[in-house]
Amino acid sequence: MQSNNEKDVLACVQRSLEGDSRAFDQLVKTFQKRVYFTILQMVMNHDDADDVLQETFIKAYTKLNTFDSSYPFYPWLYRIAVNTALNHQKKKTRLRALSLDDLDGNNHQADLAEAPPQMDEMQGSELVESLRRALERIPFEQRTVFMLRVNDGLSYQEISETLEISIGTVMSRLSRAREKLRHLLQGYLETKDIEV
Repeated sequence: MQSNNEKDVLACVQRSLEGDSRAFDQLVKTFQKRVYFTILQMVMNHDDADDVLQETFIKAYTKLNTFDSSYPFYPWLYRIAVNTALNHQKKKTRLRALSLDDLDGNNHQADLAEAPPQMDEMQGSELVESLRRALERIPFEQRTVFMLRVNDGLSYQEISETLEISIGTVMSRLSRAREKLRHLLQGYLETKDIEV
């Protein structure tokens, strides 16, 4: 049985399909914060997260007629957000590689290095900040699986379906992410007597 909230969401979807732009605006307002923080955990940069969020809702709007209303709306939107973030990160990695290839030998690499994102408003404890810095240092594919599992609570099967990879690959990436995080946080965890 659908909740009243889900019925409201599906009503907005239907009105959007019938041409009511205010109904889609309501969908954006309902889900933008939740989607934004999922994206931010993946791309680790506010500007990139803003870009991916905008692209996610544009894609959702243009593909709204493919949504199956017999299912909840958020998982459908979530999958678009995750795939858009993955594509954004792949494109960014390719562009960075091209930029490095085009260097004229004057070592401009420092100019190309991204400064860590400023997350003052989101910094909580010292552990959260240490974890954020460690997450920035692990490969994007591993970080994505880790965030989907730990922060979003997705099952291996759900991660497999969302990222279109095998469950074995999900488990492998998650294991590697945890191993690297333990290594990166080793000094901190020892001084604080915390287990990961």
